[in-house]
Amino acid sequence: MFGTFHKRKMNRALPILLGMAMTLTGCGGNEVSYDGFTVQVEEESELKPVDSTLNTESYAGEEAEYEETEEVFESEDGLCRIEKKPSYYDVYLDYTGGDFYATGAAYAETIKQTGLQYGEMLEPYLYENIKMAFPNLNGDYSPISDRIETLRASLAEEYRQEMDGFATAISEGEKGFEENGKISYDEALLIHMVPDVLRGTNCNALSVWGEKTETGERIISRTLEWSLGSENQMCLAHAVTHFKMPEGRESYTTFSVMGMLGMLTGINESGVFAGILDVGSIDNYVYEGKKCYTYELRYALENMSDARSVGEHMVAESGNFTFSHNVIITDKKDCFVAEDYADHGEMKEEDVVQEGAVPDNEIPHSILRDKDTPLIDGVTWDNPDSLCVINSFMTEGNENQFTCYGSNFVRYTKFNTWVGEKEKLSLSDVKDIVTREKQDRASKYQKIHSENVFHTIIYDYSTGELDITFTGTEGVVDHPKFVRIELD
Repeated sequence: MFGTFHKRKMNRALPILLGMAMTLTGCGGNEVSYDGFTVQVEEESELKPVDSTLNTESYAGEEAEYEETEEVFESEDGLCRIEKKPSYYDVYLDYTGGDFYATGAAYAETIKQTGLQYGEMLEPYLYENIKMAFPNLNGDYSPISDRIETLRASLAEEYRQEMDGFATAISEGEKGFEENGKISYDEALLIHMVPDVLRGTNCNALSVWGEKTETGERIISRTLEWSLGSENQMCLAHAVTHFKMPEGRESYTTFSVMGMLGMLTGINESGVFAGILDVGSIDNYVYEGKKCYTYELRYALENMSDARSVGEHMVAESGNFTFSHNVIITDKKDCFVAEDYADHGEMKEEDVVQEGAVPDNEIPHSILRDKDTPLIDGVTWDNPDSLCVINSFMTEGNENQFTCYGSNFVRYTKFNTWVGEKEKLSLSDVKDIVTREKQDRASKYQKIHSENVFHTIIYDYSTGELDITFTGTEGVVDHPKFVRIELD
């Protein structure tokens, strides 16, 4: 996860970081290759590879398959239908047949029909995140309540009504914050606002198109990493949620957890795909006068039919958000990253934990980045017709969470290397890249396919097919199964 980071002079250590990340230099001239990277060793060394950190099994010839429905649950008013699949729940919400309050309530009532122990599953996750964000609450949850109420007041009225309907129905009269295995009204509100109130995702994305793909059409991959829960309990409630909207608004599909209505990743009927990625912020958390960026992205996908419009909207609103972040946004024609800097005013000296937090030439700002945008000084991306996103701004002169943090640097370097291995990539090639690493939990090396992967989504614009991996309660596995999702 990414919290709030403070730094200034770390860029001076870039040459050291580069050396540590890519090579170990000895006095001799021998070179040993490990998984595509070269290590220099002394001539007398007997260092030999004993295993690879990479998977060797490819997805070539392995088609994703649709999962059969095991059970169907439906609200009495027909506003919500949930189909239980082996790996996930397919949720259908109909906003053409009722208002937002009724649809939110119908969703909660239908969840209760499924037999899923919703409170026992989700409440531990909420409190694990609360305690990470607020380690010294001592039973006083007013800081959480203040954030929830303030940010909720910033939402559009229909979203507030939807949230109220869901929370009222799921809580059955429970109020406040108490770890009792039940979801209270207040806890239910928090479910929809975790990224805005607490934070808790660490992700990557890759888009390839044109001369870089076999079909010439775009392939977009997006991996969501977050806390799976102490017992991987979040993996019990993967949800693909289909929002059927009234005429004049885009219908769309989201990918998250059962009951969550904010936007983590989604694709609308016009083919605009978008997903959030954390970026550390130099400023203290501010919520007064701010908005929920997850709901602002939801609004954009509901009301805009092209990637540029969604990206420009998010950048324009970025100063109103609680946390800085990236948003990967694509359609058939374009690919952008909205580098959204949450402007909390001029940085004060007391905000600086370490002497010097930002080099003088770094001025945090928001920008809509594309493949032609100049990158951070000294950083290159060597693959035309492609774009990579990790948990850092990458635009030249922007706040730099890249060269200072090995996690971002190593993952970006791996993407750059592996995308460049082939002249043209197929759908299976992209799947191979983003799942390439083995799951060795004892190791501490930085991975694209980490032990925190909740799901990986890949959308192929040439076929209109979307494939996704769902991490099960056993945790992340080598060569996970891709499931094909029906978007209609």
